[in-house]
Amino acid sequence: MNYKFGLIAKDIKNSVTPLVYQAFAGDLGLEEHFEILNIPEDRLRETLEYARANFNGFNITMPYKQAALPYMDELDESAVKCGSTNTVLVREGKLIAYNTDGWGLIRALADQGIPVKGKRIVMLGAGGVACSIAYNLSVNQAAQVDVVNLFLEQAEALCRKFGAGFTPYPLDYEVLEERCKGADLFINASVMGQIGYDEFQTLSFLDGLVPGAAVFDVNYSNPNSKLVPAALSKGMPAFKGRRMTACQGIRAMAIWTGREPSRDAVEALIARFERMDQEG
Repeated sequence: MNYKFGLIAKDIKNSVTPLVYQAFAGDLGLEEHFEILNIPEDRLRETLEYARANFNGFNITMPYKQAALPYMDELDESAVKCGSTNTVLVREGKLIAYNTDGWGLIRALADQGIPVKGKRIVMLGAGGVACSIAYNLSVNQAAQVDVVNLFLEQAEALCRKFGAGFTPYPLDYEVLEERCKGADLFINASVMGQIGYDEFQTLSFLDGLVPGAAVFDVNYSNPNSKLVPAALSKGMPAFKGRRMTACQGIRAMAIWTGREPSRDAVEALIARFERMDQEG
């Protein structure tokens, strides 16, 4: 079968998404064609109808992750809980929405032998990606998640959605240091460190994490961001967002084709991403 996949975006350039599905389809012995659709906001509905008629499945990125939901025929629990979709299955003419952002992070950690069940976690950020991560931390039975965010009300709203194990805190470096004491995992799900945004003023909060604690930065737009190199210099397992991107693709392929790529194919793709970052 020749699969047709796509990405609906506004002004994406140089996306790695086609590389993900090219690599995974090749590993599975499938033929695929990938189309990127950069559209203005007033063309979302007609573009979704085009996707319904022409794709087996497609991804959606900002600013359309929430706006697309009213046009879906069915919502997976992940899309309901996260209030957004980034992965859509086209089945028998119906658009079925999923959210795989947080799934990708959990899988990326699990592949490195890092569980979240029963762990104490500090997450910086409370936006759309953070919400998806929070949902998956909840599903995978994290013991405690401290959500630190610049806008406290946003963190409060996220924590109310996922229950007693989630506690909101305002973004302050003293607060961050206090919450990281004894934590097993630090996740940066904010824009901190991305190109065009502020860098961390200090990374001393990493010193409070338990020995062997992991650090995950969902960002990959800035290859010179400081968080992951600082964690690695302290002997911590630390990972950038490219690994999460690859693992999101695992879930999307399973949704669209019913099959997952091999572990070797995933690791080869991540290595390719790392080379691309080094080459600039």
